[in-house]
Amino acid sequence: MTNYLSIIVAAALVNNLILIQLFGVSSLFYATKRLPQAIEFALFNFAVLFLSLVINLSIYRLILVPLHLEFFRLIVFVATSALLTTLFLHLITRHFPFSARQQGLLLFLIGGNSAVLGATLSSSTSVLGISESIAYSLGAALGYSLMIVGFAALRIRLELADVPAPFQGHAIQLITAGLVAISLLGFAGLA
Repeated sequence: MTNYLSIIVAAALVNNLILIQLFGVSSLFYATKRLPQAIEFALFNFAVLFLSLVINLSIYRLILVPLHLEFFRLIVFVATSALLTTLFLHLITRHFPFSARQQGLLLFLIGGNSAVLGATLSSSTSVLGISESIAYSLGAALGYSLMIVGFAALRIRLELADVPAPFQGHAIQLITAGLVAISLLGFAGLA
């Protein structure tokens, strides 16, 4: 149990997809100034990222590797992620139409997001077992979602802050992202 918790913490904090590995860094600057909308976006991303990682890893290890078709992995990963995103978007539109309208086209970006593909490619080449890879997937999706919500809250806070003119906007967000990335490396001793 401690090993799985260590993998989850390492994936969420030490090897964070957005700030450390720089997969999906564009999602970090998703320009919303409403926290509920950012939480919904983070939840959608969490579900798609976690399910894509688990399904793609299962397909890779259980089908592609035994058949020696590893060279098809990128095509399969993109197709699976796109299919999963489309199915997920259809479910959201049917059951939560207001959320789907509110998020707009950003939901379509989830499937092609570099975080989904980057995390899937890196986990497919790892030496972790299936259960450990699922723990990694959970941690990666959790860390990704936490950064989305955290930076949305930061944007709200920065509106009221007295920031010098040259640092306003994306400049202060990039500086803060760098500081948060450095602080996340401090968790390396825990993992």
